[in-house]
Amino acid sequence: MPLFFFISGYLLKTERLEQGLASQARELARSLLRPYVLFFVISLGYWVATRNIGTRAGKFGDLTVLDALFSMVTGLSADLFVNMALWFFPCMFVTQLLYRMAWKLVRSDGWLALGSGVIAAVLMATTLPWSTRLPWGLDIAWVALVFFSAGRCARPGSALVQCAVTRPGWVRLPILLAVLLVWLGCASSQGRVDLALANFGPSWPIYFVAAFSGIAVLFTVASRLRATLIVQWLAHNTLIIFPLHALFINLGSGLAKMLGAGHYGQLASLLFALWAIVCTVPAAFLLKRYFAPLLGMPATRQRAAA
Repeated sequence: MPLFFFISGYLLKTERLEQGLASQARELARSLLRPYVLFFVISLGYWVATRNIGTRAGKFGDLTVLDALFSMVTGLSADLFVNMALWFFPCMFVTQLLYRMAWKLVRSDGWLALGSGVIAAVLMATTLPWSTRLPWGLDIAWVALVFFSAGRCARPGSALVQCAVTRPGWVRLPILLAVLLVWLGCASSQGRVDLALANFGPSWPIYFVAAFSGIAVLFTVASRLRATLIVQWLAHNTLIIFPLHALFINLGSGLAKMLGAGHYGQLASLLFALWAIVCTVPAAFLLKRYFAPLLGMPATRQRAAA
């Protein structure tokens, strides 16, 4: 999850920050809150259709549609039982709005990255463990803001990126291996972490070290990948893959159980992930064609006419 916020900051263009704050808020609502509502409705429909089937009957027997609507209002992963992945939309909305408001005052990505890091560190040092959550990720948005601001500092053409890419390969390779070892050590010592649930493991400083070292490794590896059609499709449809993957994985695992497969290994998990991406292909086509405005995109037919 830190990677998603980092990439969002990495791709944010400065000219968008120059717009008026009200205009930016409308843009964020169009690109994040519209899809949030759309995918919530889709997830709610799937939940209503499957809630009384198999083990889901005991899990959701006492919950109602009103409970689901309440979860949409809070926007918290623990509440969004119809699709926990949807928490990302309202939290990203809050995170970007905070960043853009602060940028209007400071107009410095570096100072914002430093300031958000200090605020997040103070909050985590003084309030962990967080037993009371705030709606729309207002509590964890400060942590997400650290990664978002760092992504802005590492945006294409920045001094940080230029310093990294201009180093010769014989220098970058040992640095990559060292960072990879740091990531493996920190990640293995933290156990399972979950930004959505404000679970940062036994040590929040190590959480940040693990997150940033993992991001550094992935960016280094990704920079060597070719922009194939598959990679480009995945990049262009992330907004659709992310909220739908959980539904398709649940559908696949449910079908597997109906066929008598009760236990899954790591290979099965990879197959379910592949299944979810394959299912997203027709879903993305239909959503872009008929619900493009609800995805924050221009309508396909309007683009063709233009």
